[in-house]
Amino acid sequence: MRATKEFLASKADRQFGLSLVELLVALAVVGLLSTAIFSFFLHTSQGVSQQSANGEMWQRGRNAMAIMRQAIESAGYGLPSYSQCPNGVVGNTSTGSPAALVAITASPQSSGSSYDPSSSSGISTYAFSTVIGGGSFGGAPATTVTGNRGGGHSENIPVASTQALQVCDYVLLTPSGGSGACLAGQITNLPSNAVGLNSGKSCGTSLSLNPNQIFLTPLPGSNGSTTTIGAGASLYNLGFQNFLFQQFQIMETPAGSTPTLYMTQYTGAQAAAPAPQALASGVVDIQMLYGLGTNGSVQSWVAPEKYTPSATQSIVAVQLAMLIRSTRYLPNSLSPASFDILGQTYTVPTSGGPGCLQGNCRHYEYHLFQSIIPVRNGIWGEQ
Repeated sequence: MRATKEFLASKADRQFGLSLVELLVALAVVGLLSTAIFSFFLHTSQGVSQQSANGEMWQRGRNAMAIMRQAIESAGYGLPSYSQCPNGVVGNTSTGSPAALVAITASPQSSGSSYDPSSSSGISTYAFSTVIGGGSFGGAPATTVTGNRGGGHSENIPVASTQALQVCDYVLLTPSGGSGACLAGQITNLPSNAVGLNSGKSCGTSLSLNPNQIFLTPLPGSNGSTTTIGAGASLYNLGFQNFLFQQFQIMETPAGSTPTLYMTQYTGAQAAAPAPQALASGVVDIQMLYGLGTNGSVQSWVAPEKYTPSATQSIVAVQLAMLIRSTRYLPNSLSPASFDILGQTYTVPTSGGPGCLQGNCRHYEYHLFQSIIPVRNGIWGEQ
């Protein structure tokens, strides 16, 4: 009995708990576990954000490329081919540019445009436009020319019949014998005895086509000679309702905001072009090359501004490249310092980058889209 009481007394005197060392060890273990869990969730969250940014960027870029590809593939439909006008096309416009029959035009955006990355990225981006015509070639012409234009400053030219012609129609005249360049223009007036035609109808002047009456001759041809449209020339009527114009350009609206690809689309029946529509935000560069060749085979690639119209080679394909970035700032992501885009080096801005947080555009995801697009029709440069 005495032994039992002593054991109980000694047990009551004991103190249970953690020592200071044990407590510090436990806190350290908990801290390490908390750090690991936090790092795991942080890494997972960053991965989800990066994946989401990539997915959004990919979708925007893919949609933009699909629209531009369709525009380039359709460019020139309803316009004459090289076989019909082997010496090119000239037009009577205020600038002398035959814009009516240029299936696609591309050039670097000027320094005065709303987006000029040359100072920060060291590259000039391209803007381009396409035209789909309204004519149906291969059939008989609408009428024929019966003589030279009137004397003096007359802009009229006699034709065999005006029944198939309407005010505002765009027409193409092909010289008899295939010599000289074809002539393009817009009808702004018809003889008062043309039954059923409203000679007072107003034609839109915003299409970079002839704002005045057509048929001024002679005009300079593609080879430096003159184009004289006289008796025997065929007149093809392109109409105007079915003309579709599409323009693509990168802009910052307002200045300093995220560069965005805009598209302006309008028809020949519209008196004025509508306001540009945002197509894809984050597009920072577009580059193009023309593929020159014969019979659909590319023999060489040249920059659009270095292309010279040729009677032996036509543009059979267009190489299109677009660099797009994410719209979400990713502080733990670092993009490449530069991108090779069709032989041009795009340097990612690290200060003063448009639309980039703190001006550093390397903390964004980038993706380069490239495509070789066959051209439906020949592309004519300005004569």
